[in-house]
Amino acid sequence: MVYRVKNGFIIRKIGEYVMAVPVGAQTSEMHGMIALSESGELLWSALEKGATVEELTEILVENYEVETSVATEDVEKFINSLKEQGALE
Repeated sequence: MVYRVKNGFIIRKIGEYVMAVPVGAQTSEMHGMIALSESGELLWSALEKGATVEELTEILVENYEVETSVATEDVEKFINSLKEQGALE
């Protein structure tokens, strides 16, 4: 399954933090911002284009010294969190 971030978010760096900020119509659906870690920012960037769990896992494995099984678990947690917040199509 290909996951994609909904339209209506912009990425902003606020000090040392990276935030996904809803804009336009998205502000009526979601109140607040989504804080992204360094790896979360990488995954978010891929999700703007659309990506599978496998593709997102590969991004983590390539960029961090992490086992595939751990990366997959982290990706699934990230996807579930974004689903709960209404950020994915």
